[in-house]
Amino acid sequence: MLLLKDLPVYSSQYIGIKDILICGTRVEAIADKISIDGIDKLKTLYFDSKRHFAVPGFVDGHVHLIGGGGEGGFSTRTREGTPEEFACCGTTAVVGMLGTDSITRDHISLLAKARAFREWGLGAWVLTGSYRYPIKTITGDLAKDIVLIPEVIGVGEVAVSDHRGSNISGAELQRLAMDTRVAAMLAGKKGIVVCHMGNAPERMKPLFKAVENGSLPPKHFIPTHISRNDKLLEEGIKWVKENDGFIDLTAGKNTSSIIMNLRAELGNLNRISVSSDGLGSLPKFDEDGKLIEITAAPVDGLLRVFKELLQKGLSVEEAIKPVCSVPATALGLNRFGYGKIEKGYSASLLVFNTENLNLELVLANGKIVVQKGTLADQR
Repeated sequence: MLLLKDLPVYSSQYIGIKDILICGTRVEAIADKISIDGIDKLKTLYFDSKRHFAVPGFVDGHVHLIGGGGEGGFSTRTREGTPEEFACCGTTAVVGMLGTDSITRDHISLLAKARAFREWGLGAWVLTGSYRYPIKTITGDLAKDIVLIPEVIGVGEVAVSDHRGSNISGAELQRLAMDTRVAAMLAGKKGIVVCHMGNAPERMKPLFKAVENGSLPPKHFIPTHISRNDKLLEEGIKWVKENDGFIDLTAGKNTSSIIMNLRAELGNLNRISVSSDGLGSLPKFDEDGKLIEITAAPVDGLLRVFKELLQKGLSVEEAIKPVCSVPATALGLNRFGYGKIEKGYSASLLVFNTENLNLELVLANGKIVVQKGTLADQR
């Protein structure tokens, strides 16, 4: 049991200066004052309400847990990730997936990695499939993967309008998403299809085609890398306005500025998420499609974007949306207690220093995993 005292809490809206009682992996109570009299074995942490504030742990919906890459040969494969590196930058929930390479990397290894993250304390889920279509799965059937494997919450990342994909059509994408949706209904999940958006001229045309007859709710698609180029971003804005759909930005140098512009354009950030693409490859190709450079994506993108948004004058309530509450909703992880600090939700939260925005405490499912920037003892 753990008691946090005198913390300004954003969940994700500001709810005041509160005490938070944590029992096991869940938030048991949030109140103005919680008495500790008569409670044995209770650890208490005290905070300065003028110098600290708490937000839910970040939700990273696009991570290559077992590495990615390989577009330039075997030597360009990127490394696997560790839960420690994600925890150190405030990420307490991740969704792992395969990308270009579903030959030398497989879903069983990905699932095992996600379970290792869970054993360590983070929330972790995976997607079946990869860039290729028809998709590869664990059981041989995407519906069985989603229904029978708790960690599988959808399909992805399926390459759309990209030279490394399978040129999937709107009709094929619709069929894939409808199978995902029905399987998720049976499993009590949301069911999402993460679409890797490439540079090809078709851009988001297959997604618009997949939902045009009204039989498939657009909420089941998450087009990612949406700020890859200006024309693709324009179509992403149209996707939000016309379909009330979600779009996902990959954290980069200009992401916070793009988010500020999107907020001005759309009026809010209720359908905008940010993911790191952590440990995936960042390839650069010439005009002929030849690989000229490849690097691995960092895992701290959400933390950097959150801080930059605050520094640009955005409120904590707004800044937390694209890195926590929106991805939790878009991915359906709110069903598992992520995206808010609330009674019954996962005790996964972050405490920041108001003055310098340093991350001073990370709780992951009730465990103190980072304290003042140092990994806490896990014994």
